[in-house]
Amino acid sequence: MAALKTLNEDPLQGIAPGTWVAISWDQERVERTGTTIEEAIKVAKENGEQNPFIIGVLSENAALIV
Repeated sequence: MAALKTLNEDPLQGIAPGTWVAISWDQERVERTGTTIEEAIKVAKENGEQNPFIIGVLSENAALIV
């Protein structure tokens, strides 16, 4: 079983609600933002991040991790 990992919220600071975010596996950088989950994943993978964390920013204080 994989170990649980705590989300580093720092890269999400200033991201507008309604945005999908692809974050690097090490959680140090935002690889791509987009208006759709597909857009965020596609461009992150094109940039070499094969397993990004995908996060939907729902509001200023809430996010959905996919």
